[in-house]
Amino acid sequence: MTMANNKTQCFICNKEKITYSCRGCSKEFCFKDLTEHKQILNDQLNNITKDFDQFKQIINEQKENPRNHSLIEKINQWEIESFEKIQQKAQNWREIVLECSATLINDIEKKFNDLTEQIKQIREQNDFNEINLNYLREQLVEITQELNNPLNISIQQNSQPFINDISMILSK
Repeated sequence: MTMANNKTQCFICNKEKITYSCRGCSKEFCFKDLTEHKQILNDQLNNITKDFDQFKQIINEQKENPRNHSLIEKINQWEIESFEKIQQKAQNWREIVLECSATLINDIEKKFNDLTEQIKQIREQNDFNEINLNYLREQLVEITQELNNPLNISIQQNSQPFINDISMILSK
């Protein structure tokens, strides 16, 4: 009586041996290679478990500190960039106002110097009346108003925003 041949080729070592079928990959392994195959699967499971543990830690961190959420960070970045745009725009306008103000002050100072010279001449000549005094008073009021409320400089808000607004789209 001869022994029945129940040997098949092992997927790993390619030798004819008694093999065991792996139901997961449907391949045949000898006992030694099946043990190694099982160890590889066990290592993969350990790696997946480690990834799950890391993910759980991320969930716990976000529950403990929701302000560190990536969307919150994006909103914070948008806020910083918007502030920077506003600050830069305001600084540009300040520089323009300072330049215009310097020109305005120079013009007013010229008018003031002219009026001062007229007062000096009136004093030297000692020839003046109420009309001259009223004129000087009116001119002083006029250049004072010009200095305090310049007509050629005003601020208007633009109806077109220069900061990009953000919106949130919630989807499941």
